[in-house]
Amino acid sequence: MKEKKTLWLVVHTHWEGAVFKTRDEYLEDGFRIILNGLNLMQQHPDYRFVLDQVCHVKPFLERYPEQRQILKQRIAEGRLEIVGGMDIMPDVNMPAGESFVRQVLYGKRYWRETLGVEVASGWLLDTFGHHAQMPQLLNLAGLKSYWFFRGVQSVDTPSEFLWQGIDGSRIPAFWLPYGYSMFHFAPGNKVEFDSWVRQGFAAVEAFAPDAADLVGLAGADVSDPEGHVPGLVEQFNRDSDAPFSIRFGVPSDFERVAAERVEKNVIEGEFNPVFQGSYSSRIDIKQWVRALEVQLTTAEKLDAIAHGLGAATEREALWRAWEPMLFNQTHDLMSGVMVDKVYDDSLTSFRFSERLVEEIIDREFDSILAKIDTRGEGIPVVVFNGQGWSRTDVAEIAVAFSQPGIVDVNLQGPDGEEVPVQITEPQRFDDGGLRQAKLVFVAEDIPALGYAVYHVLPQQSLRASGQAAGRAGSEHWSKAWSSGTSHRDSSSIENEFYRATFNCWTGEMTSLYVKDGDWEALSGPANVIAREHDGGDFWELYGNLDGARNIAMSRPHAVPTRETGAQLSNQFIGAGNVVEGLVFTEFNSAQPFGSGSLSTRVRVYNGIRRVEIRTTINNEDRFVRYRAVFPTACKKGTNTHEIPFGAIERAEGIEFPAQRWVDCGDGQRGVALLNRGLPGNNTVDGTLLLSLMRSARINSYAYQGGYEAGAGSDSGLMEGRQLSFDYALMPHGESWREAQVYRAGYEFNEPLLVRKAEAHAGVLCKRWGLLELSQANVVVSALKVGEEGATVFRVYEAEGKGAAGLRIKLNAEVESAAIVNLVEDVDGSLEVEDNSIQIDLGPFEIKTLALRLRLRTD
Repeated sequence: MKEKKTLWLVVHTHWEGAVFKTRDEYLEDGFRIILNGLNLMQQHPDYRFVLDQVCHVKPFLERYPEQRQILKQRIAEGRLEIVGGMDIMPDVNMPAGESFVRQVLYGKRYWRETLGVEVASGWLLDTFGHHAQMPQLLNLAGLKSYWFFRGVQSVDTPSEFLWQGIDGSRIPAFWLPYGYSMFHFAPGNKVEFDSWVRQGFAAVEAFAPDAADLVGLAGADVSDPEGHVPGLVEQFNRDSDAPFSIRFGVPSDFERVAAERVEKNVIEGEFNPVFQGSYSSRIDIKQWVRALEVQLTTAEKLDAIAHGLGAATEREALWRAWEPMLFNQTHDLMSGVMVDKVYDDSLTSFRFSERLVEEIIDREFDSILAKIDTRGEGIPVVVFNGQGWSRTDVAEIAVAFSQPGIVDVNLQGPDGEEVPVQITEPQRFDDGGLRQAKLVFVAEDIPALGYAVYHVLPQQSLRASGQAAGRAGSEHWSKAWSSGTSHRDSSSIENEFYRATFNCWTGEMTSLYVKDGDWEALSGPANVIAREHDGGDFWELYGNLDGARNIAMSRPHAVPTRETGAQLSNQFIGAGNVVEGLVFTEFNSAQPFGSGSLSTRVRVYNGIRRVEIRTTINNEDRFVRYRAVFPTACKKGTNTHEIPFGAIERAEGIEFPAQRWVDCGDGQRGVALLNRGLPGNNTVDGTLLLSLMRSARINSYAYQGGYEAGAGSDSGLMEGRQLSFDYALMPHGESWREAQVYRAGYEFNEPLLVRKAEAHAGVLCKRWGLLELSQANVVVSALKVGEEGATVFRVYEAEGKGAAGLRIKLNAEVESAAIVNLVEDVDGSLEVEDNSIQIDLGPFEIKTLALRLRLRTD
């Protein structure tokens, strides 16, 4: 007699965290759900249940600590399983890779310390797409499997396979073709249940026809476990004519069965894109996350340096600042698909994190400043570089003077050299002397994870050239006036790398000439803003959500033109002009646009290889989207996007979520487009398209998962809102690898940190750096005080070519070194020689190091 197949029924609840209700409102439902699950396990010895998010269980145990031992007992029995290992179920495409690491570090350590469990199953059931570094990250986090619903490239994909990432890592993947609620909403009587479960079994069997064991999930959004199902399962299994048996199980039960199968398909790459409208809906959420990620990782770096110099760590305060931001990376919140009250709640928690991290940065920087020798004439200014390479970039600091007659300033570098400085936003006393101003300068060769000391010298006479540093006198105004529409139709700005030319009436960039190699980067008017009608909801461009969508989107999105119905910013007449200075030159323009207005500032700095753009939109329209258009000269190039801890080539014509940069190039020349918190990117026939924002709302949604009648989402229309968007162009010779576009992306997103100090002696010299790397294709993505007190570095290879024999030399006395995983558990020791360590990195490989060290002050 042929043995019956088995359907493993995995009961769970898809915890939303917050989307249609606030975090606190949902928890009242969440506590009931957990208690109902525990109650069913008490009644039915064969019953199993799954929980997955710290943000759900941690508040439950804080309110009901008497339930902790019961949870531990059920876990020990194998009847309750904790999966996921994170604070929430995050979006993984738009937040930076370091945010994902903090998710597993926070989550897995909480489960370990609170319930004594090592989470082993990756569980991103509803996440909207999955990038191609996830297999490596999951392995490094100690996760042994990956369960998901959305993003495979074809409906013919098998439900079980090995997923291979860009570094070659593989992980067993369990795709849910019919979603995570397929076996939820079960009928309440035997006849209908039997028919319903047989139909479901046949559907999943089609994706694994040779398997003796199949799996089906029973749980929906913020759903209670169904109390009538255990009795119906028992009745079904008593029927000798049943074609299969049903067993309650947890994910690890099915994973063990699946592991016994010899043959497995290998699928490479990513599972993207999904719900492309979410890349620019409530765009300020994405901008908030990017800005806070920079602040939090910067605070960690300062904390590690201060700790290495003898200060107490602020690790616990940092976690308090991290958690609200990590919570807001849950897939729905990061995607901006929430109702208005939840959006407001998210902004409040962002501001909470911002306030905390700013205070931490101030305390840590002050601790370091106290040890630096800042002596010298004038006002000491310390410039900190948080990157793992020596860096030249723009620095900005505000100064104030109470003495009369200050008309100019000089700036002295760390070696006593004079540094060009430009005054902006000057405020003056009645005698014309400076009272307050911002100083802008280019800081050269700031050491890796280190600093340099400058000095501001106030002057009571103009410099020898007769020009004030900011050109703030009559010459400044005459230059701006004569370069605008009153006297000319086009104007240019330039530095030693580029010359950008503009139509002064429309604001469009008409040329971007690259001096190195003598070539034109554009094939048509650029930085034209397209305004298009988009009646879609938060999730979908031009349409409404199909929540069952589980296949990657492949619908092309063409370049917006007047013929496609778009309004273009160069159809509107405004006024533009050029302002020149000793450090930067900029083109400014402003014009009406749609029912609102548009302004743009384009700036180039001397010595910096990028063209920075800030576009500000006053939106007064509903159901529109805005995109920036850049037709490049690279018509037959490769479309490369940065993803967390790496880069990947992607198809043209489709909008994808990118991290800090995209590049269109042919290996000889290319144009990179950098962004700050603007993930929606597309390339069509050499034209780079950057999604700036959408005006959208929830158009229709079923009353489930907490969604209720009257729940408003109209703030997502962004009516009456003014938003600014920062992005930059970087034309380059050779490929994105040789041009080190990945460095440019980090530098544009993470400005140099600048602080004033008092003049005093110190044990640290005027220029100091923490480390040197022997190979340029390696990024230091994190420096922090580890959970066990060591100094933790994370590095990855950024070009996909490997870095064998990478030598990391520390400006510290290194006592010991080890390789650790993402949860900071030791995987192996490393030899230390002359305060240096050596490791090998494969293509796009990530490694985390834990060092016991004491910083040197020379």
